[in-house]
Amino acid sequence: MRIAILGNGHIGAGLARAWAGKGHDVVFGTRRPDSDEIHALCTRLSGEVGAKVRAASIAAAISDAEIVTLAVPFGVLTEVLGATGSLDGKIVIDCTNAVTRGPQGMSLVYGHTTSAAEEIQKLLPKAHVFKSFNAQGAENLANPVYEGVPAANFFCGDDAAGRSVVAGLVRDVGFEPVDAGPLVNARLLEPMMLLWMASSRAFGTRDIAFNVLRR
Repeated sequence: MRIAILGNGHIGAGLARAWAGKGHDVVFGTRRPDSDEIHALCTRLSGEVGAKVRAASIAAAISDAEIVTLAVPFGVLTEVLGATGSLDGKIVIDCTNAVTRGPQGMSLVYGHTTSAAEEIQKLLPKAHVFKSFNAQGAENLANPVYEGVPAANFFCGDDAAGRSVVAGLVRDVGFEPVDAGPLVNARLLEPMMLLWMASSRAFGTRDIAFNVLRR
């Protein structure tokens, strides 16, 4: 699939590595596609996976993409979306975490009456917004398998056809996809980032992940 990734930090780079390695056409959408930093990243990732990872302007990256992945800091998201052009009909995977820092640490910008993903859907009413890849730590994108068992990655969204597409992309990273239902359930998935961070501190390592047990 043709995937545009907005954001070239640890999450964006980790997803690009995994998806390009599975044969997807991956392009970073960036305001500075000719910068030394993005050139070095694309060169490194292309060498690691044996497939070309490239960069383009935000609008150019998105124009031909089937999937748009939002992996930028939430604070710049509105500005970035202003540079995308139309996202109508595209699957948009929201990996952002809308958080604020205060005296007692990090907390969610939105409570349980809405979510960042739902607010993005309001801004992009004709796109198919899904929430995923927001609560696993970047390290797990490189290796989400623990003792032979893939970690779970939860996703949610309202588009029926997009569900199988997103599940496949989750699987391509190496996770077990867990369909958490409609986009309103992003209100449940977004706090999982804070739970992951609290668990990481409790165990003293970022090398942890969520899973689902069944009988």
